[in-house]
Amino acid sequence: MERALLDSMSYRLVRVAKAHRGLVAEGLAELGLHTGQELVLVQLWREDGLRHSDLAQRIGVAPPTVTKVLRGMDRTGLVTREADSQDARASRVWLTERGRSLREPVEGLWQAVERRVLRGVDRSERDLVERALARMLDNVT
Repeated sequence: MERALLDSMSYRLVRVAKAHRGLVAEGLAELGLHTGQELVLVQLWREDGLRHSDLAQRIGVAPPTVTKVLRGMDRTGLVTREADSQDARASRVWLTERGRSLREPVEGLWQAVERRVLRGVDRSERDLVERALARMLDNVT
């Protein structure tokens, strides 16, 4: 017999994800960031100078969405956008000093939220959840 929707794992997963995103959004607002901008920053901290299309692919959004996010980030001095020297149709995104300076606070925020979400979850449970989530993500991507 199937469980009721409200008792399903999928429903709980959505609720946890929504609560996690809310906690992150609160912390980002304190840093002067909007939800989603930290995902762009993470990719640029890993590899600065990415093309718009590469950023969209890496964070899993449509190119127009990343263009809109980058417009706001450019306006607030987090990134600069320049024409690609090898492809006139493309542009590359570079971190500013302000964008680079947010790495520690943003990473600290995500770590704090993860600690809160995992409060009371022991190491073996955490390992199991991490493996299950990785497999689940593979199933849907």
